[in-house]
Amino acid sequence: MKPSPSSSAAAARRLAGLGAALLALAACSPDTVTLVVDSVEDVEPPSAGTTTLRAAIERARPGDRIAFDASLSGATIRLTRVGAAHTSLPGEVYAGGPPAFQGYQDRDYGPSAIFAAKDLTLDASALPGGIAIEWGGGDASRARVLAVRGDLVMRNVTVRSGHASAEPIAGGTQPFTLARGGGLAVWGTARLEGCTVSGNRCTGDREPSRDRGAYGGGIYANGLELVDTVVSGNAVSGYGAAGGGIYSVGGADASDGTGNDTSLTRCSVGGNRVTAQHAYGGGVFTLSGGPRNLATMRVTNSTIARNLVEDEPSLPETGQYYYRGGGIYMGGGSLSLVASTVAENEVTGHPATFGGKPNMSGGGITATVGNAHEVEVLWLRHSIVVGNRVGGVAGDVHAGSLLFLDSSGHNLLGALDVSQILVPVPDWMMLSRKHYPKVGDRDGVAIGQALAVGEARRHASVVSAGPDAGEPAVLWYPPADLAVDAVPASAHAVTAVLAGYTGFGTPADDFLNHVLEQLRTAHGSALGSDFGSAFGDLTGVTWYGPAQTWPSNPENQPWITFWRDLDVAIGGRLGAIALGDDFWEGFPTASVGPDLSMAVQRTTRSVRLVDEDQRGSPRPSGARGDVGAIER
Repeated sequence: MKPSPSSSAAAARRLAGLGAALLALAACSPDTVTLVVDSVEDVEPPSAGTTTLRAAIERARPGDRIAFDASLSGATIRLTRVGAAHTSLPGEVYAGGPPAFQGYQDRDYGPSAIFAAKDLTLDASALPGGIAIEWGGGDASRARVLAVRGDLVMRNVTVRSGHASAEPIAGGTQPFTLARGGGLAVWGTARLEGCTVSGNRCTGDREPSRDRGAYGGGIYANGLELVDTVVSGNAVSGYGAAGGGIYSVGGADASDGTGNDTSLTRCSVGGNRVTAQHAYGGGVFTLSGGPRNLATMRVTNSTIARNLVEDEPSLPETGQYYYRGGGIYMGGGSLSLVASTVAENEVTGHPATFGGKPNMSGGGITATVGNAHEVEVLWLRHSIVVGNRVGGVAGDVHAGSLLFLDSSGHNLLGALDVSQILVPVPDWMMLSRKHYPKVGDRDGVAIGQALAVGEARRHASVVSAGPDAGEPAVLWYPPADLAVDAVPASAHAVTAVLAGYTGFGTPADDFLNHVLEQLRTAHGSALGSDFGSAFGDLTGVTWYGPAQTWPSNPENQPWITFWRDLDVAIGGRLGAIALGDDFWEGFPTASVGPDLSMAVQRTTRSVRLVDEDQRGSPRPSGARGDVGAIER
């Protein structure tokens, strides 16, 4: 069985060519060895004259390659033995009260069918039907399929039926094993090409504890590079759970403090599920570097569809409870969505407000909401985010506490919510947080205007665990109407506006009075000639800093409150984006008075159509390209 019907003939040819090239390279290099698995058995010792997967992994040195005999094309290796009862991989540590991040230390991840404490390459690219590796012990003896302390490379491999769970540990400082990576747990970089990760689970504990959460039903990885890969039908559950399909830490151990960018290219992440009272990222949870590093997850030519975040109904509603990010949840760093489709994901649960912030958000995409600066930028380029729901109503993109929402144009969005984005800051020229809309952007788009839902391509064998549980998992949707022939074939320019002023942090700062005056001048027809009069004189309501931690500085609270109250007062009368680039570009800098000095700058970049779509088909197919993951 091929791992991904979404892989086109072009993708299959790429894998076959890569396999041939690697075989040739291995044959001519005296420093590498290709070990060939020719048996599906999981016995010790192996039958005479055969090489099992477990034996090949034990013998492989770093740099060696494990391939598979042609007779195993389409076969399944059913693992029934636990290779490591106490898998040791790094994990984050929190201590103190309230808990503070202490870095990454060796932790007990519990049972793994196979554990490799070295770089590992499993290459089935020469097999037309690939190879499947599954855990065969069932719930009676739970284990993830594969754990790697090092870099993992897999080609044309299916990983399924793993089950990692939080189990009590007698003695020691760690009371429970970590339920992370039901299929794969990798502390290194997981590089998967033409693979399928499906039907895996993580089950956490039912008590509130970070260690006892369930992370990454299909994949839990520090670094992540997925190409032509399907991650579908996986699930996590517990009191706290995240990443039904994928949990990406994103380079937590980078020494330069910048993390490592992670990527999904020509992938499908669909029909995954998170069930918990603290539930995040039905399809993908990206930490993008962790608390001390900043990185970007890049999603290109991919479909994130029909993933689900839901409440754990058997747990009582006590304390606080959160349900966020049906498709993608940004827990840190940045997210770049290029020529991709995020559709029909759902967030359900019990709506509430905690600390003045909603506990449910982002049916399609959401960033963390809070006063701590953990997320950076959401870049959108030639993408579709529609038909996603939060609590049964439209909710596609929720900006959370982003620094910037940044568009490169030609995006089709449904319901866009920027109510929690970080408020304007005069320092660093950051008055404009919302570089949207740009050329070709539209929001308020219904799913039928952008996608031919009835023509969705589904997987031949992988079953969804999402809102459509039990049905074949969705791989991609063809574009419709507004998405067809929408993107110029040649490069187009996109301009962003940067604005700031000096003179903040003093009792004489009356900048906010000028903001209200500009709203009355530029938008009086929509807002009224006396708009903002209820705010009174705002002289002295100013931004104080400090630059890195200003959201948590109590002196800045009046400044933050003004911008939140201003959004409420505007009330959607100026569209989804009230104070974006257009507003700040039109701000008359001379009007701010003698005690302030304001500057507005324009930055322009060139944006091009991506060369191919999710299937590997060239773009454009006509005079212009299509928006989203698929080119008609």
